[in-house]
Amino acid sequence: MAEKFKCRFVTWEDIVRWVKDVAEKIRNSGYKPDVIVALARGGWIPGRLLCDHLLVKDLYSLKTEHWGITATRDGKAKVVHDVPVSLKDKRVLIMDDITDTGQSLSLALEHVKKHNPAEVKTAAMLHITHSKFVPDYFSEEVPAEDWTWFIFPWNYYEDMRNLITQILKEGEKTIEELIDLFKRYYELETTTNQLLEVLQLMEKEGFVKRSNSRWALIKAPF
Repeated sequence: MAEKFKCRFVTWEDIVRWVKDVAEKIRNSGYKPDVIVALARGGWIPGRLLCDHLLVKDLYSLKTEHWGITATRDGKAKVVHDVPVSLKDKRVLIMDDITDTGQSLSLALEHVKKHNPAEVKTAAMLHITHSKFVPDYFSEEVPAEDWTWFIFPWNYYEDMRNLITQILKEGEKTIEELIDLFKRYYELETTTNQLLEVLQLMEKEGFVKRSNSRWALIKAPF
């Protein structure tokens, strides 16, 4: 049986609201960053939106790795791509989408400090309360007991492939069965068209096959 955990589809409206809230908190605190460092991959779009709110021209990327497939940790976070410019004497803001374990933001903070910035602060749209690292700014707090895997628009197809894969490992399913199991396993309301789009994509990629109205797994995407 596939592992059960709560998921939530995040909308673009959610993203806009959360980033606007974070920007307002930064502005009210009096902090004026010269540079925003967005954590790849989840912090890229929030980081760019934050630049727009705060009139920051310099946006750079720092890549950390911590999560593997959906809701599965690869192990300890590590920096795999550094910021490509000097941050010396700059006021820096590090931006991510969410703090879960907090390892990625914590590691990024210590790494950026090695660049000798004038000051550095951290931000995320969402903060889960069991995280060992609390960012300086965040929009919404998610109680640890309500742990959720947030499916952001920028990793929608990746996450949906993986959720479907976990169910199809049990055996072939119809669309109707998938809709029911998404609700039971992930607390997600899905539609026929929504699942069919992803299944057809996976079929083209050689991950699944269809026989009449039933879908079967050929191999996992990751």
